[in-house]
Amino acid sequence: MGDLLKAHAPPDWEKRFRRDDLLDAIIDGEPLQMFVMAADIRESTMLMKEAVRFERFAFIMDKFVTAVRRGIGSPGGWFDKFTGDGFLAYWVVQTAPEDEYNEAFVQAAGNIVHTAQSLIDFFHRRVLEDFRNNSRNLSGGVGLSMGLDAGPGYLVQIGGELTVVGPPVVGAVRMVNAATRPREIMANIFLGERIRAEQDGVYAGLGVTVTREHRPTKEYPRGQEVYALTFEHETPDEAVEPAEGERVDVRPREGSER
Repeated sequence: MGDLLKAHAPPDWEKRFRRDDLLDAIIDGEPLQMFVMAADIRESTMLMKEAVRFERFAFIMDKFVTAVRRGIGSPGGWFDKFTGDGFLAYWVVQTAPEDEYNEAFVQAAGNIVHTAQSLIDFFHRRVLEDFRNNSRNLSGGVGLSMGLDAGPGYLVQIGGELTVVGPPVVGAVRMVNAATRPREIMANIFLGERIRAEQDGVYAGLGVTVTREHRPTKEYPRGQEVYALTFEHETPDEAVEPAEGERVDVRPREGSER
């Protein structure tokens, strides 16, 4: 199980997490508090069809996925898998005494939001330019969108591989489908409300504004509540590959709700 985890874990996971406790929880099928990120490259099929050289298209995609893994792993995120037109990743918060748990919870929420913004900026300012230089035609709908959710999830072994399952995975995928345009980041209620409540408080350093909206989804064609995250500034490219151990500086204030 340790070997299976290593393929998805951040580089310093054995120092960052209580290794044995995490392994026991996975083996025993216990739920883990997770923050899940689902990403979708819009119109990726059209992007591939319009490529001048397919091998160049594959090379650019491979470079992007490699950068994604580094950008997610440095702040403690876990890379689940590349889906062909996007990827799935997650942050884990282990059980702990209340004060320690609250701090880890707030930190993980800030990390997933900051990482989502960093990767979208990186894709649109750097990766999309590489695709453009290898395209015959480029649709205005090409771009990266994100869906975020949080809640109890599970790490399970399927076909010899470890994968994340559970309600926050479903929610994150639903949110990325609710994003109608490139560059949009959508969060479900559980995460969205907590970021919104502290957008001028503990998460002020992120420069994020959270807006509650209603958008139709497959499950709720009349519309469901979603939380759109927008930012007042772009993130520099180097933020996609932060220094070892770097993380967003967010800490729970006294009395803040997890």
